[in-house]
Amino acid sequence: MVRVEAVVDVFDRAAEQRRFPEPEHPYSYLIAARLHAFSDAERWALVVDIVGYNPRAGNVVDVLHALGNCLTGTDDAWHTRFANRIDNFADLFEGAPGVVRYRQVPLVIRGQAVPVTAAATIRPEDLFRLLAPHHRDLLLAENAEIRQLVPPDLPRVLCLDDWHHTTLRVRPPSPEQDRQRQLHETLTRHLPPQRQVPFEVRPSDIETYQQISEVLATADPSHYRPALPGNTHWTNWPMSGAL
Repeated sequence: MVRVEAVVDVFDRAAEQRRFPEPEHPYSYLIAARLHAFSDAERWALVVDIVGYNPRAGNVVDVLHALGNCLTGTDDAWHTRFANRIDNFADLFEGAPGVVRYRQVPLVIRGQAVPVTAAATIRPEDLFRLLAPHHRDLLLAENAEIRQLVPPDLPRVLCLDDWHHTTLRVRPPSPEQDRQRQLHETLTRHLPPQRQVPFEVRPSDIETYQQISEVLATADPSHYRPALPGNTHWTNWPMSGAL
């Protein structure tokens, strides 16, 4: 039997290690995201698929964040895999860094040529985001890729193309943590509510992941009853790729 507390504990420990997925990653301009939950009586796995343009990697990179108690190929409770999505990235732009121009050629994704109508002066991140409305499935992971991380017989119980995420503020455990928390509370207790910032925000504090933990523990998708609207569209995370 899977316990909700065990699932939540993995989420929080992954966040302490900076291994819980964040849409607003500073190195990657968010393009698309999808969440998959798998579960049966004894096993569970969560795979969060986040695609973004990463200038440092020189490609549109699909990052698969897997968490669970039965991940394939590892005894760890979390694992990450990366896949470049643009086959002809080197052919798309010309010019020096910072002043590149789009050559206005098709983008090749998984061997498929995708024409994109855009000005030569378009920024790379804006070019790749034009793919999201009609070609997100080409960018996001296929089932075979996800099953490299998750046992093939583990049932998928939930799949989301949009959900409500809150930016995490997680501090790894330390002897100073209680003192820092008390100091934070002393400094912020008199601020008006709209200016107060919590000392920490863990996955276990967020309604979405509380409910998804229940789904994973019970294999029952009816436990996912979000009160807040989804916000994982790239327009909601303007600081993604900011560094």
